[in-house]
Amino acid sequence: MEYPRHSYWHETADNKIENKFNKDRINGSSYDVLIIGAGLTGLNTAYLLKDSGHKIGIIEASTVGYGVSGYTTAKITVQHELIYDYLIDGFSLEEAKKYLKANEEGLRLYKEIIEENNIRCDYKEQTAYVYAVTEQEHDKIKKELEAYKKLGIDGFYTDSIPLPLQVMGAIGIRNQGQFNPLKYLYELYNILRRSESCEIYENVRALNIEPLDGKHLVTTDAGEITAHKVIVATHYPFDNSFGLYFLRLYQEKSYVVAARTKPEPFEGMYINHTEPVYSVKYHFSDNESILLLGGGKHRTGEKDNEEDSYKELEDFLNENFPDAEIISKWSTQDCKSYDKIPFIGLYSSSVDNLYVATGFKKWGMSHSAAAAIILRNKILDIEDDFSDVFNPSRYTPVKSSMEFFSSVGVILKSFAKRVAPPPDNVEDIEAGAGKIINYNSMRVGVYKDEKGDYFLINPVCSHLKCALSFNEAEKTWDCPCHGSRFDIKGNVLEGPAVKPLDKIDNVKIPR
Repeated sequence: MEYPRHSYWHETADNKIENKFNKDRINGSSYDVLIIGAGLTGLNTAYLLKDSGHKIGIIEASTVGYGVSGYTTAKITVQHELIYDYLIDGFSLEEAKKYLKANEEGLRLYKEIIEENNIRCDYKEQTAYVYAVTEQEHDKIKKELEAYKKLGIDGFYTDSIPLPLQVMGAIGIRNQGQFNPLKYLYELYNILRRSESCEIYENVRALNIEPLDGKHLVTTDAGEITAHKVIVATHYPFDNSFGLYFLRLYQEKSYVVAARTKPEPFEGMYINHTEPVYSVKYHFSDNESILLLGGGKHRTGEKDNEEDSYKELEDFLNENFPDAEIISKWSTQDCKSYDKIPFIGLYSSSVDNLYVATGFKKWGMSHSAAAAIILRNKILDIEDDFSDVFNPSRYTPVKSSMEFFSSVGVILKSFAKRVAPPPDNVEDIEAGAGKIINYNSMRVGVYKDEKGDYFLINPVCSHLKCALSFNEAEKTWDCPCHGSRFDIKGNVLEGPAVKPLDKIDNVKIPR
């Protein structure tokens, strides 16, 4: 049975945003602060800056809510799997405290914004758990609990949780949160739209950033913008001129299934640590309680058939929640730094007044708010005692090396694909499928739709020329190197790529 391939949040959040800003007038505009990206990081940051006296511009490559923020499982928590023992052991107790404090401030910020503006977004306090299903996991959660004690986290251990599967124990942190991220995001958008200090433009894609006479010139597909300060909140940094982020980040993909279940919904948010990882929680709204099951993770572009990941989730669902009714399913991807700490702060130490927030490693709810606080502090020259642990210019070769060399292998494999001859012929392509074929010694990406029409592209990413693979599950061309995604016509769906794929129109297709 086929299910809707869009997130539950898009189905349930009433999008009543009004965009009074015509993108045709963007060319030649100037701002004190330009925020690139209107997801949770960008809009939370704008909210904190809206009364500062700065003129703020916000541009979004697509429409608000259709970036990463609209595809999360929406857990607002400082419990990021087993992060704190790792930080204490690999960095220091002090740096672990800074990481914790930033995310505690982020959690607190959501509560304040929701309460102050009476935002109806299904916000609910929950206890977050990491559970163990193996002896190895059990040993690790016990070590993490010791890290909690060193950091003063009010955590606890329990032998029993309400998941319908055999567990060996779990550690929890109370007073965490969950919400409908799009209900929150749309309300935040309208608050900013009504502010005299903010202008928000959708469907404006930034293409390049260039320092110019003490300001920054941002080239977009709708014209040029100048700004004193620029914040890049685009999920993956798109400009390769500074910071070398394409060598410092990789993208990981995961999948979510939303379902109505027969058993009584239970409280709490749950995740385990060792593969296979499953995230389990119910979302509670005025109308219904829906199970959100996440998992199936892998590096973007690595899996030959992503339907296998959906099947893995469906098998888990059917085994543990009999007779569950799937109502939607979707995929998402997130950036990860090699040392597991996000990059938040100056984009590069060589460029002033250019800032970035990225590498949230699937904990973007708390990190996006923490990033907003840190970026606000940078813009307004406010001192804090936690932002330096996220410094994008940090150097951590020991903690980064293992993940980095694994990523290099993926990149080299992708470039090798450009040399190896593709085996398929166009006659072998079935309706609804995409293949790479060899045509007169040229590699051609071909998609055949249900009507029998063909769409041909050069299957090389426009970002840094990695070879693309076709994603059968979602009908997209995906880049395994840095996570860019394109539709069947070659249009950019997700960055860091900003340019579409080259179309090919000189191939004769047999009819």
